[in-house]
Amino acid sequence: MNPSGHQEALTYQVFTLMDLLQSHGVQEIVISPGSRSTPLALAAELHPDIHTHIHPDERSAAFFALGLAKVERSPVGLICTSGTAAANYLPAIAEADLSHIPLIALTADRPHELRDVGAPQAINQRDMYRNYVRYYTELPIADVHDSLPNLLETKVMQCAQYLRGLEMGPVHINIPIREPLMPDMTRTDLFFRTPKALTQYKTVPETGIHLDGHGIVLIGETVEELDAITPILDRDNLTVITDPRQHIRRNLAGAITHQDLIFNSMHPDQFERLEREVDFIVRIGEPLTSKATNKFLAQSAIPQYLISEHQTLKTFPVAPKEAYVGTISEIVKSIEFSSGSTGPKAWLMALDARISKRIEKYIADYDDEGRFMYEIIRHTPPQRAVFLSNSMPIRDGERYDLDNTQRIYANRGANGIDGVVSTALGMAVKTPLTLVIGDIALYHDMNGLIMSKLEDIDINIIVFNNNGGGIFSFLPQNDNQEHFERLFGTPLDLDFRHTAELYNFNYMHTDKVEDITSGLMNRKGRNIIEIKTDRVTNVESHQDLRRQIEDVVKSVEI
Repeated sequence: MNPSGHQEALTYQVFTLMDLLQSHGVQEIVISPGSRSTPLALAAELHPDIHTHIHPDERSAAFFALGLAKVERSPVGLICTSGTAAANYLPAIAEADLSHIPLIALTADRPHELRDVGAPQAINQRDMYRNYVRYYTELPIADVHDSLPNLLETKVMQCAQYLRGLEMGPVHINIPIREPLMPDMTRTDLFFRTPKALTQYKTVPETGIHLDGHGIVLIGETVEELDAITPILDRDNLTVITDPRQHIRRNLAGAITHQDLIFNSMHPDQFERLEREVDFIVRIGEPLTSKATNKFLAQSAIPQYLISEHQTLKTFPVAPKEAYVGTISEIVKSIEFSSGSTGPKAWLMALDARISKRIEKYIADYDDEGRFMYEIIRHTPPQRAVFLSNSMPIRDGERYDLDNTQRIYANRGANGIDGVVSTALGMAVKTPLTLVIGDIALYHDMNGLIMSKLEDIDINIIVFNNNGGGIFSFLPQNDNQEHFERLFGTPLDLDFRHTAELYNFNYMHTDKVEDITSGLMNRKGRNIIEIKTDRVTNVESHQDLRRQIEDVVKSVEI
């Protein structure tokens, strides 16, 4: 094939691929610069309906794309060059898989003649994310064969089945590209498709669902906003428990939010009362964050029913009696709840309120990370989202959020600390956001901060610097002090003032809770607020307050 023929075929392939993807809802693509991916990057950059973001680090780029997709579960593309560049997408793709977030990995590859012969920047990229993607395909080398238009239409249509709906999640298209790499940049006439209508899924059981007696409804994170079902759940014979990442908690009066403290502190007689008085448990959406609640579910003999948005059922912590898949609001509307007694609802709601009052009464006696989290959430305006890093921030957020007014987000698919900064920055493109993170997690994804500088993304980052892995101090590993610091404490002795300077952030350091004000929490621009704490004191304060909560819970008459 002569060079002009190759350029024509390459241009048609990559321009048509981009146009088909945008017609199926891809409006944003994150590009990591590279040579082999040149035609893909140019096709995305030239498309009038695709907004591109440039990120030089593929690992952070993938988490940034995950954050872009997370707010509205809109599909976001990724473009990288061949070789280990593509391997760096794996952590974020694993998180996207478990969180049902539609990422499209577009990995440029060496042509077949350069594979397995020792050519530079060539690794086996075929189906390299096989454990974590819903769909994989490899395009042929671009040529002028008549089958190419139909092939591209077919592959993107197959791919698009996983960009929304019941099986939503990441997909991978591997694209071997032969030199020369430059497409014909004048062929923007190939961008002509209009967006397709999104399919609405309304799968409900044909015979409906009949549940009698008193029930506990536990609601984890969902893609769907569930405010429409609040009237259905507001019943005397339903006790509703919500995860901190479930935004319905902001509008559902009577929802239990201190479930972790409650189930952590209940004595056997109280658990026995639940077993007697609760007839069924409905679990909606993702598994809850609370370890204590999940332990209760795993040990309970009460029949459990799971309502999932996705066909990949998450049965943790125990397989349900039955599972229903589809649009949550449609399924809930199809449930016929019988009338029933209030059961444990009244005392659980009273207990939830008493815990809030106890925390409010005694929180001023502490200056640990829990107290800071209480002040951070209390002074953060409702219109500002809060992203909580894994390990201690998500747990402290669940414990000390008494107002339930903010939208809370976290990467709870794989529960890792990698990519937290980049995910939060991706979300901050779409909504005002505060990230609360620990020193180890911030260090782990520190280079992700470059996107805030490159794209002028405002974000407030609050870092708890306890010089190590604070969560391990709460675990049995802490009993073995001989090896604890080296293997688990991992002190890094970092001062994030230098990080702020490197990435052009405003910086503030404090160890005083009175510095956490509404003005500080709503500060404009790019801000890093470093709060230095002591791990030992933090554990002692947490445990002291927990003992007070245990007294509250166990003092309730049954």
